Amino acid sequence: MSIWDAVIFFSYFLGVVIFAVTISARSKTNSSSDYFLASKKLPWYAIGASFIASNISTEHFIGTIGIGFLYGMAVANWEWGNALTFTALIWIFLPFYMRGNVSTMPEFLEKRFNKTCRYTYAIVMIIGLVIAMLGGVLFAGAKAMNVFFPQIDIWVGILILAIAAGTYTIYGGLLAAVWADVLQFCLLMIGGIIVSVYGIHYAGGLDNLMESMPEKFIMFYSSDHETIPWTGVLSGLVAVGLWYNCANQFMVQRCLGARSEWDARMGVIMAGFSKAILPFIVVIPGIVAFYLFQSRISDGDQAWPYMVQQFLPTGLIGLVLAGLASAVMSTLSAITNSSSTIFTLDLYKELIRPNADDKELHKVGRLSALVIILVGITIALIISAFPGVTIFVLIQTVFFYVAPPIAACFLLGIICKKITPAAATITLLLGYVVFLPLTKFWLFPKIEILQPYDTFTHHTFLIFILSCITLVVFSFFTEPKSDEELKGVIWTKSALGIGDDETGKYGGWKSIKLWWFLMVATIAGLYIWMNSKSNASTWLEAEDLQYSTNSETKPRIQERKEIAPEEKFNLWTGNGQLLFEPSRENQSITFTLPVNHTGKHKIGMLVTIGPEYGSFTVKVDGQETELSYPEISLGKDGEYLSEQTKTSLFDAVKISKARENNGIENDIAGAYTVQRISLGTFETQKDHYELSVISKNHISQKSFIGIDHFIVTQK
Repeated sequence: MSIWDAVIFFSYFLGVVIFAVTISARSKTNSSSDYFLASKKLPWYAIGASFIASNISTEHFIGTIGIGFLYGMAVANWEWGNALTFTALIWIFLPFYMRGNVSTMPEFLEKRFNKTCRYTYAIVMIIGLVIAMLGGVLFAGAKAMNVFFPQIDIWVGILILAIAAGTYTIYGGLLAAVWADVLQFCLLMIGGIIVSVYGIHYAGGLDNLMESMPEKFIMFYSSDHETIPWTGVLSGLVAVGLWYNCANQFMVQRCLGARSEWDARMGVIMAGFSKAILPFIVVIPGIVAFYLFQSRISDGDQAWPYMVQQFLPTGLIGLVLAGLASAVMSTLSAITNSSSTIFTLDLYKELIRPNADDKELHKVGRLSALVIILVGITIALIISAFPGVTIFVLIQTVFFYVAPPIAACFLLGIICKKITPAAATITLLLGYVVFLPLTKFWLFPKIEILQPYDTFTHHTFLIFILSCITLVVFSFFTEPKSDEELKGVIWTKSALGIGDDETGKYGGWKSIKLWWFLMVATIAGLYIWMNSKSNASTWLEAEDLQYSTNSETKPRIQERKEIAPEEKFNLWTGNGQLLFEPSRENQSITFTLPVNHTGKHKIGMLVTIGPEYGSFTVKVDGQETELSYPEISLGKDGEYLSEQTKTSLFDAVKISKARENNGIENDIAGAYTVQRISLGTFETQKDHYELSVISKNHISQKSFIGIDHFIVTQK
């Protein structure tokens, strides 16, 4: 880390605080409405920028990239899936929030149901936001700072982030937080794009990534996948999104401060377009890191810091780190401001001091924000004492278990007038006290038919369904509110338009329906494009293919654990690699590679390199091939260097020694690692290729050839 990078990084902290405080001072934030809702003067672009900036934190730049390293583009569903819940926010929820002059989400629950629901949600939200998010984000941000500035202890980093974000949030409220978010949105997007562009460049382009690793560009895994099954993605993520985007003070408060209903809706649409871009910033870098550094990174959370250090020149590192700090601070300010708002308006004013005047509420808002920051610092310090904690998992777990009962109450409460206050109260109680522990500790672990689907995404969906059923069932036996009481809080077709006072002002190119359609179409198009790219390529596990050999030694399957310990990241896909042990030169193993269509195909393979592995050539349908692979080295200044090498002879020992001489250590499995090889483009009129791997320059009986899988891409 150069002195210039450090100067840029720490100048950012000072600059954003001065900027936000200045904005707030000029706007004279003196009343509770000023403090909690920015005097309802926020334009659409500020809302959209703040919506994204508040959402993105180290959970994305570290956690999501780390999960992308492991599972690839399927993680993009966390971003692109928001199109569904953003749609619900625009057309179902926002009209009632804006027209009902709602200040908090608990307040809306009281209008729709009763005070008990209001207080329950307020308490759950404060606990969830402060304990899970505030402490977790502070710790993760400080941990990331420590990677680049080892001289700064984690506890010092926690204090720096808390003081910087707390200063302008406590002083200026929502107005300061949102306009700081606008600046921070620009920085975090620029920083993310820089890392992604550099990474894709060094990986040989996006098309090369897709063709080399089609398994990383699958959008939906099987229903029994250990982490992100497609059923869980479609169900659990929707349930969480309904809460997170539509009924979460942390996010919706930005919309409540809008200068008009059109601005609120347009801000969400802008956030939707930003979500379309995000996977290329917070998922693709993880895939790039896997492609280039698979053997050197044992923990996916190392991917982003490693890439920043390896790729970026002096000056840009400081700018990118400022982007990371922006992501952290915007989330911290959002959590602090929303928690303070809920405490002041839903608990203090309603339960403690019902007669409190505006001046007192303003004062309590600032004081509670200070207390919340201090609690967050304490929790972050506690988390730092447990180094094994995974922040992404911690935050996502809290979200997935907090969301379902609340999401059910908001969704059914708005669309169905027969849902009763008593049913909502019972649902919230049962959701957290009964459904959550029942689902997590008994149903999925102990019922055999559910065991293959024991993931938090499926847990969430089941809790959501149970909550919906409870709402409906108990509503049959309890008294609903009258039509007069429900006026303005039940969905009607009028929600499809904007408020009466804005009718006629926003037609043509300003039409909400037009921009909403373009947002949805953009994300749908990305899904279609990504699926078409991944479906064009097929990876074929070597151990599953038909093969023949002229060697006396029969090939065998070598399991992962024979090279890499189980606690380390797996080098290979499938069950392991197929290990071929030729006894002399020119012995071969010939595979049958099936194809779905005749014509041209690009073929690649994944092999193992190391001191005991030999050299070989490859023939496809009897045709000798030119092998191509990225050569990794370290420059004089320790920078990462990669160039494409072309040869007819692949020498695993030579590559292994070259890496060692260049300081490229293989951290996963000692001297062993993997190498992706491109064989070129071929054409066939049959339903398969015959691919032969031929041993060359045989040096001993232990000159192995290890093959994990082949990649066949339709051209």
